[in-house]
Amino acid sequence: MSLSEEKKKALQQYKNDDGHFSLVRNFRLADLITIMNGVCGTLSIFSSARYLILASNLKTPPAEAISTLYFAHLLPILGFGFDALDGKVARWMGGGSMLGQEMDSLADLVSFGVAPATLAFTLGLRTPLDTLALLLFVSCGLARLARFNATVALIPSDASGKSKYFEGLPIPSSLFLTSMMAFWVKKDWYAGAQHGLSDVPFGKVLLWGDKGGYGEIHVAAAIFAIWGAMMVSKTLRVS
Repeated sequence: MSLSEEKKKALQQYKNDDGHFSLVRNFRLADLITIMNGVCGTLSIFSSARYLILASNLKTPPAEAISTLYFAHLLPILGFGFDALDGKVARWMGGGSMLGQEMDSLADLVSFGVAPATLAFTLGLRTPLDTLALLLFVSCGLARLARFNATVALIPSDASGKSKYFEGLPIPSSLFLTSMMAFWVKKDWYAGAQHGLSDVPFGKVLLWGDKGGYGEIHVAAAIFAIWGAMMVSKTLRVS
């Protein structure tokens, strides 16, 4: 059976079910676990936004704002737990679905792409060039996931059906960046911190123009840009 025929067969269950909530009825256990990954990433974004609101309110106890910020860092890690679990459950139940594969990529983009970028912005990477670097990071994560979905059938797999290697860094590797930023919070190395640097580590570089203008970029923003480049690398293979 060709790849296109397999896809048509896999999609037939959705085409033949036109009832109300047919999408929900066709969910598998692994799909529900995948959704929880996306929920964790979304809550992390909401928590980052809530921290910014709390930090701008002088009446807010500092401990409440900091706990919200730590919670925002914890949620992508919880999302990774669901991301690891859904694959195991899918294989345990005889294989995943095409719907589950697409949902997994979308959830990963939220938890390991948009959420870390939002955290970085929250901690102080806010210059126009910082924002450009974060957009590049998220865009590379999006491209990385799309490439994986398009080429996964061409990558050799082991007996359990798991791919033997990944082309480019897998997007969950951004948890390293999330952990790094959590360490910055612990050390008060972020914008608006009551003690310490009151900015992210490594400072800013002025590439052109005046200080405080469009030509400033945090050195830390380059880490996100480089990480994005490694995610879309064709030659970098991770087992």
